[in-house]
Amino acid sequence: MSDARGKSRLIMGPSGALTRESRSHDLEAPRFSGGRARRLLAAFRSCISGSFEGKFSDGSNYLRPTRCGRWLACLFSWIVVVQLPMSVSGQAPAVSTESSGARDIPRLVSVLYQRGEPGAQSQAALLLVQLGTPESQELVRQGLRRWDRPDVFQALTTALRWYRDAQYVPQLLQALACDQAVIRQSAIETLARLDQRRVLRPLIALAEDNQAPLLARQSAVQALGRTHQRAAIVPLISLLSAELPALREAAATALEELTGLTYGTDLARWQLWWRMHKDMTDEEWLAARNAALQEQVRRLQGELGRAEAHIVQLHQQIYNRTPLADRLSHFQTLVQSDYPAVRVQAIVWMVESLPELDSAQQEQITRLLLQLTEDGVEAVQRQAVLALEKRLEDPRVLSRLLTLLENGSVAVRAAAARSLGRFRAPPEQPERLEPILSALKKALADPSLLVVAEATESLGAIGAPQAAVLLAELLHHPSEGVRQAAARALEPVADERVLADLRQALGDRSASVRFHVLGALGRVGTAVPEVRRADLVAQLQTVMLQDGDPGVRSRAATVLGELGTPADLNFLWQRCLATEDERVQAKAWSAMIEILARSGNPELVTQWDQLLTNHRDTARRIEMLTELRSRWQKTDALRQHLDTIQALLVQAYLAQRRWQSAGPLALELARRAPNDNELRRRLRWLLAAGYLAVEDKRPDDALAWIREAEDLLARAGDLAFEFAVLRQRAHQAAPR
Repeated sequence: MSDARGKSRLIMGPSGALTRESRSHDLEAPRFSGGRARRLLAAFRSCISGSFEGKFSDGSNYLRPTRCGRWLACLFSWIVVVQLPMSVSGQAPAVSTESSGARDIPRLVSVLYQRGEPGAQSQAALLLVQLGTPESQELVRQGLRRWDRPDVFQALTTALRWYRDAQYVPQLLQALACDQAVIRQSAIETLARLDQRRVLRPLIALAEDNQAPLLARQSAVQALGRTHQRAAIVPLISLLSAELPALREAAATALEELTGLTYGTDLARWQLWWRMHKDMTDEEWLAARNAALQEQVRRLQGELGRAEAHIVQLHQQIYNRTPLADRLSHFQTLVQSDYPAVRVQAIVWMVESLPELDSAQQEQITRLLLQLTEDGVEAVQRQAVLALEKRLEDPRVLSRLLTLLENGSVAVRAAAARSLGRFRAPPEQPERLEPILSALKKALADPSLLVVAEATESLGAIGAPQAAVLLAELLHHPSEGVRQAAARALEPVADERVLADLRQALGDRSASVRFHVLGALGRVGTAVPEVRRADLVAQLQTVMLQDGDPGVRSRAATVLGELGTPADLNFLWQRCLATEDERVQAKAWSAMIEILARSGNPELVTQWDQLLTNHRDTARRIEMLTELRSRWQKTDALRQHLDTIQALLVQAYLAQRRWQSAGPLALELARRAPNDNELRRRLRWLLAAGYLAVEDKRPDDALAWIREAEDLLARAGDLAFEFAVLRQRAHQAAPR
């Protein structure tokens, strides 16, 4: 083959194998040894076909693989012989075409007309076109006139497209009138690919020839549309005024393919468009056409997406009506669908059905999922890999995921890393975790940051003892995404070994990294000695004061609540009062409640209740006391202090005129009063709640409380008279 990129050609050796001969005068390219090529092709064909048959006219055998092997052999031949850059050294003497042409031509003709051998026919056609001798040229012309042999015609036109040989244009133009569509289409495709300087004028002349057959004129118009040449626009527009409707439709279709516009047969619109664009340069024309084609591609992709979505909806309806017993066979049908979206949806349905199936059916689902991990579409393969996390107990699944983690595409490797993180080894078989940890550790050096991030999170999810140290090392990774994943994965597995790395990571420039590192510090801080915890608390206070991100400061407040002591309450209170982000104030206040609840000290609670009273912060008072009452009720050792908390809560409710909440609590406290003095104190709260109820025109509530406290009033002394006055006022305020 010879073209503008360099001068080289295919030649046939004595056994009929193709080699390439370089004819460059500027740079001598190493030749691919014909003997090596033949041996390589023969070995490959013997592996994939299993049988050979056929002889050349001189009696020598030629390779003829059967079934799918012939197609694979043809593809392999083309790659090895035509496409390889001939990097194999070895200067075997090439057989020149000129010296051996006469000997090769009968052999080539025999192969070209051998039915059922498209690969061999294509090779023979390539060599015949390349030879360039008068005899070979005449044989090519004869083959292009053999309309009764579409296979020969297609092989020759393919070779002409490859070599862009325009000397056979007359024969191709004659083929445009052939009744067989396959002949016409091959001629059209070939004419559109040849040198347009030699093709455009004959095509235009044929399209405009009123004496030519209509079929030939239509084919010429179609070929003009596929030339992508601006010079074809004017003739095509003129054909929109042709007398024959079929020719006008063909011209409109060709113009649409040429320009990307859908003006149909509207001659006026096309003429107006051309007047606006006829002065465009070739570069501008190509740019405009490229933009139009891209828009057309986007439109078609959108239509394809909508069509696939509709198909998935139809399959959803079928799936919903399929009985459980028949779903397995339905899945086997779905995984063979031509639409990737259907196969992806089938994976989702298989995972949903797993709990409802018996072990034998689950085994079949596993086989289907393993089959889909080899799908040619990455999205399907990835979805199958993610689904296999439900079947990690199967050794085949683990083996497949480990293989994909090493050899799959980026998205598939990431999915495999994620699925492996869901594996949990039985306590009696911890050794099963070793290959997974080893693979995930190796994946930390993957060139894709997505894979590294997924492997990082999986190491944290597995929770192996060595995972924390591996993850802490990644806190120094140059990629922010990897550091974020490492910090996030460390939260549930961090221990004292990584404390230094965590504290250093608090200076990371990423707020997300600092946020998750604080969570990991909270886990570590609960296990370290008190002295080291005090240092950690001091660093948390520094973060709350100096960090520039309010989310990080609020997380520091939360962790301080988990690790802090009553000595830290004043610091947290100051953060509540400071001009600070609302999130930080809220978390600081929650941290104070956490410390007070953990302290179990009613005197300390009383002190802070008094401070809040002095600040007239009744809302926080009630929030604190309600939360403490709820938590202390769950601990046996702290239930003895509930009356103190509840008494403070009743007073806080009354300060806010929330008598509906204060009344029942006061009555409950009165019944638990340890002595008469305490009884009278608590009954006064009930009395105050009753007066507030009457003022708010709810006397019935006050009367109900008085009736329930009737048995306690005998011990109340003078307070009984005040309850009588309240009863009288409630009766007067009650509706009649």
